[in-house]
Amino acid sequence: KRKNLHNRRVVIVSKTKLKNCYCVGGIVDNGNSLRLLNQSGFNQDLDTDFEIGNVYDILFHKPSHLIPPHIEDVHVVSSSYVRSFLHLKKLGEHLKKVEGIKIWRGGIESLFDGNLSWTSSGSGYIESSIPKNSVGFWIPNRDIFLSRSWKKGLFRYSYLRRSLPYVGIQKPYERIYKNVLLRVSLARWWTPDENIPKRCYLQL
Repeated sequence: KRKNLHNRRVVIVSKTKLKNCYCVGGIVDNGNSLRLLNQSGFNQDLDTDFEIGNVYDILFHKPSHLIPPHIEDVHVVSSSYVRSFLHLKKLGEHLKKVEGIKIWRGGIESLFDGNLSWTSSGSGYIESSIPKNSVGFWIPNRDIFLSRSWKKGLFRYSYLRRSLPYVGIQKPYERIYKNVLLRVSLARWWTPDENIPKRCYLQL
């Protein structure tokens, strides 16, 4: 059966380094978010050409089975570079103007439509109340501070008593000022212990 192919212009807005691959996220012109998997449905290889701030024409198809809230997954068939936002500040200004883009404003409790729960250590997660999507943008009403280094060279930010693991590839800032556009997402379903239900944890 012929796959339902889509051709869209996509702005790359996130690139997360995993063990042996990158998780790459993009935005199309109507504000919808995409998670750009390869043709086989896996994350992008380490030699991927996708870079944050670049714009591509991408041919993709949606998988037949999606597991909410990760409804943004698509399989990339081909891509061609179009142009680049030379400064990420300009990219942020552009995203704020895109009609349909998901942006939460205010306190951290507003993220994912209020569906987050919190561990005793301050980690956010969803378990049973599943939001409509797994990615979005946040304009916080308070400054966010780099709190401490974490295992495997990752970092966490603190917002009041909440903790946000930073998974971007850029060097983290010591302080992120309020009213700056940030991208937040929910990691894949996971549990560290068979006695704990699978959860999707909040990340920055």
